[in-house]
Amino acid sequence: MRIVIVEDEIAIREGLEKMISAATDHTVIRTCKNAAEGIEFIKENLPDLVITDIRMNGMNGLDMLEKLKEQGVEIYSIIISGYAEFEYAKRALSIGAEEYLLKPVSVDALQETLDRIEHKYKESKFQFVKKPENYAREYFFGTKEEQREAGKALRNILKEDKEKIYGIIVGYFGNLKKEDLKEMDYHLRSLKRQFSELKFLDVWEERMSLRILIFKGKRKEILAFADTFDEMARYGYQKKEKEIPLCMDICERMEEWKSCFETVQKALFRYFTKENCGLLRVEEFAGESTRELEYPIQAERKILSALEAGNYEEMKAGLDEFLEQAISEEYGAEEIRYGAVKLITRMMDVAKEINRKAYDSLQEKYYLKSVLMTYTRTEMYEILMKYGDEICNRKMKEDISNYTISRTLEYIRTHYREGISLEKTAEMLNITPEYLSMLFKREMGMNFSVFLKKFRISHAKRLLKSTDMKIYEVAQECGYSNSNYFTKVFKEVTGISPAEYR
Repeated sequence: MRIVIVEDEIAIREGLEKMISAATDHTVIRTCKNAAEGIEFIKENLPDLVITDIRMNGMNGLDMLEKLKEQGVEIYSIIISGYAEFEYAKRALSIGAEEYLLKPVSVDALQETLDRIEHKYKESKFQFVKKPENYAREYFFGTKEEQREAGKALRNILKEDKEKIYGIIVGYFGNLKKEDLKEMDYHLRSLKRQFSELKFLDVWEERMSLRILIFKGKRKEILAFADTFDEMARYGYQKKEKEIPLCMDICERMEEWKSCFETVQKALFRYFTKENCGLLRVEEFAGESTRELEYPIQAERKILSALEAGNYEEMKAGLDEFLEQAISEEYGAEEIRYGAVKLITRMMDVAKEINRKAYDSLQEKYYLKSVLMTYTRTEMYEILMKYGDEICNRKMKEDISNYTISRTLEYIRTHYREGISLEKTAEMLNITPEYLSMLFKREMGMNFSVFLKKFRISHAKRLLKSTDMKIYEVAQECGYSNSNYFTKVFKEVTGISPAEYR
């Protein structure tokens, strides 16, 4: 359910939000610090449930619910109070509150209460709330039966008019903070007042982080609103440099909403290839041709070398370079995404060889799927950085507390092309080879020579795949002066010869 919390005590407000986020599948779409703010947001957005306190400065929670009811807003509600008095509960129930909870609210009590309300919500399917936004949400995202029923209700509510058409703007808000959403809402309310001749429906879909704004009016009014909305979006970007993917199309009849939405969403997936930071129009993509992605191989090499060396700053610079070269209007959005997936695959190959803990952790988190669903450049960069952060161990530096082992790894990464050995490394660290051997095996799960061999062969595999260097040149680059011995070691580790691997 989409939940709004109205509470003047910040500790309780934030505590409830954290409890709901941590212990349930419901979404808190807004917290309001007083009743006035609550009324304004609830009327505009029609959440599924309101949780409010009885005692608040100014208008109390019961008065707020009564005022909403007077204005035709029927909504599920939970009343919370520190006062276990019968008259409060009686009044709360008289205005339609579903539940009455006493402070301090426990996690178990809140979970049970939300479960009961959700059950009622699903059974009623919100038939008591005859609001177009609710029907529109079911029309786009409900079951087939819900879509049919919602379509009937919307046709009765909106009434088709040959002189009027529909504009549909789809926006992605998954990368925005609460304060950004609040500012966006403020400007949008101003626009709605400015274009009062238009009929608006504002539909939220939290699971997909999408907002669908549907507006009905004459073509001239629709286009004027779109131009003004575009100016607002551009101003917001210039002011804060926030990527807010927005795209629009128009359709003649309500029966075309679904296909119009799908077309707009498809175009929105290409937003990150555009330099435009305002409102995109679907027609901008009509007949657009793209060329095959020129994969930034040099930037990839820079990134992988930095990962092997544990050089966070160099890795970060490589990612900047990679995205600067890969993201362009000249290339298709899907090709760019798959280019990022290719890079992640190569980064994971490095992790598998030099940082198994990071590899296993990243396998579990599975950020890879997120790349295919990104709407913005920032999101793509952040996903790639998550891989780089964990492999480089920016926060935990190999997850090894022992300073000696950290220095050993750094020495290997810097000197692996040379004839290093356990003895030479121990001498550099001013410790005995026996102590270093014991420490290394304990912390890394393998002995020094095995780690060095795997590290060198990992680097060799990358050179064989990404360069045209001769086998003996690869051998020398990886610390093997004898190419025949290199071939023997390579086959021992991989099961095939360097030539077969290439």
